[in-house]
Amino acid sequence: MTQPTAEFLDFQAALAGEYSLQRELGRGGMGIVYLARDVQLDRDVAIKVLPAHLARTAESRERFVREARTAAGLSHPNIVSIHRVGEAGGFVFFVMSYVEGETLGERLRARGPLPPADTMRVMREVAWALAYAHGRGIVHRDIKPDNILLEAGTGRALVTDFGIAQGGAPNAPDTDPGRIMGTAHFMSPEQAASEPVDGRSDIYSLGVVGYLALSGRLPFDTPNLHALLVRQATEAPPSVMSAAPGLPQALAAAIDRCLARDPAVRFADGEALAATLVPTVDTRRALPPALRAWLGSSNPATPVYIAASGLFTLLTIGNVANTIDNGNMWTFQQRLDVVMLSTLAVLSLVPLLGYHLNQARRVFRAGHTFADLRTALDMEARERLEGEALTAGERETSAARLLRAGFYGAGTWGAVTLSLLMTSVVNERILGAWPFVLPLVTTVFFGAVCNILGVPLLPDVVRNHIKPGLRERLWRSKLGAWLARRLGAPEQSRAVGGGVFRATEAALGVAAGELFAALPKGYREQLAELPATVAALEARAAEARAEIDELAALAPNGSVGANVLEARRGTASARLAESVAALEGIRLDLLRLHAGAGDLAPLTTLIDAARLIGEDVSRLADARREADGAASPRLLGTRRIATPG
Repeated sequence: MTQPTAEFLDFQAALAGEYSLQRELGRGGMGIVYLARDVQLDRDVAIKVLPAHLARTAESRERFVREARTAAGLSHPNIVSIHRVGEAGGFVFFVMSYVEGETLGERLRARGPLPPADTMRVMREVAWALAYAHGRGIVHRDIKPDNILLEAGTGRALVTDFGIAQGGAPNAPDTDPGRIMGTAHFMSPEQAASEPVDGRSDIYSLGVVGYLALSGRLPFDTPNLHALLVRQATEAPPSVMSAAPGLPQALAAAIDRCLARDPAVRFADGEALAATLVPTVDTRRALPPALRAWLGSSNPATPVYIAASGLFTLLTIGNVANTIDNGNMWTFQQRLDVVMLSTLAVLSLVPLLGYHLNQARRVFRAGHTFADLRTALDMEARERLEGEALTAGERETSAARLLRAGFYGAGTWGAVTLSLLMTSVVNERILGAWPFVLPLVTTVFFGAVCNILGVPLLPDVVRNHIKPGLRERLWRSKLGAWLARRLGAPEQSRAVGGGVFRATEAALGVAAGELFAALPKGYREQLAELPATVAALEARAAEARAEIDELAALAPNGSVGANVLEARRGTASARLAESVAALEGIRLDLLRLHAGAGDLAPLTTLIDAARLIGEDVSRLADARREADGAASPRLLGTRRIATPG
């Protein structure tokens, strides 16, 4: 344990009975931040205290208190809330919400650049916070990665440290007029030149943050401060595409516009920037390594255990059939044999279950949640459907049908021969082994040829039923949820990149679920319908997304077909956007509730609106299925349609 400093002990003594200091979170030029426990409210808070050597000067104390009062006047889900400004034992401090997580700067230094989707989300949320602050006349003037907090679990971005903010009160004096205020690499050209600034200066700084988050580099990186300021004032920054090729065009264009030297060319405000940072429908996220390895893992002993279980099952059936066929009374030994054989058939499958439990436990230890597992299964299922959609229109050849018929014929021949042997209708000693070996060899031959040529042996209904396999069936079941809790699945993702791979609706659903679970019991009871509403919206958004992906894989037949597909894609895109917007609204209102807004009316209104969206989406889906069924070639071939004349 780190030895506490004298300043820590003195500050704790001054706060005794009100706050219990736990540890230092960080320090900067204008303050030290401690993690503490609010004794009265029994909650974690962060306390920023002015260092003793600065607290002696009136100028520093005034600036410190001005920061607290400026931030305290802002109430927004993406700005750290200030609860109290105080003075005790010669210390000047303010108390703010504790955000568990890390700064964007820490994240970039520890693990390198962010994926484009994550950068887009962080920039969008910071832009919302800036739009709110600018609307109240406050310019932050120090937007940089170390002043952006990333909340663990939800990934929410929050702006902090308004130490050199400008404005916020009538006739508020500028902070240190005539001096360059801010962090040089992130300052706008006008801020670096000590010229008057407005919200567009913060937009420039956010553009530098996005540039660094995507590429790991700064637009201007000169060790000499004077040379840096000259380059910022005289040179156009290089496009972010040159530092991070392959970015989504909309994201790259937004960052380049933020970095324009002329403020008039930049986005007018944070709302305008956020509006351009809406993720595209077809954004795909790569699975984190732990989940990718989990999906790709397979038990090499699976065929052995399944064969053993099948053998014991066959022996059990044979014993039962033989006893019934001979008309014998069930003896104790016969019952014992059946029980032992059936038990062995079941126990042979236990190692398969154990294998899947051990693999899942590894994923949970890596910090992924049970929801992460199910999301990974959803992504795998979607990719499987896309692959099937590409071959769905291919016509099956006569040779393929003959091969499958040969397999089933040989299999039936073998089954009949085996049943005759087991019921003693035929005798192996009289007929020899060939009548039994030949159908087995023929079945194996046809099965092998079908496997090599990719001819499916099972009907679509059966194949779709067994395709998910033990892993998918287990972790989609209630038993799987219970086992996940026993295996120590975390409630919130602690893995590197946790949650980034999810589709937007899944990420919003998880975030809303975590925020709902953290509400006081009274709120949860009043909003009892919310989890079901979120789940329904998430499912409908996922259905619309799957339809968009499926339609993208289909080749239109002529201009009419192209128009039909385009119309269906437009309808599905509208359903997706509407469902995601409802989820986003629920998440934001939950965040506002956590930030101190006690009004439940907006959430109940959203729940009612979401229910109507769900009913409309269900009706649209039913109508689409009916239309598809009516237009099916199979139906048209069996139903004669009467036409006038």
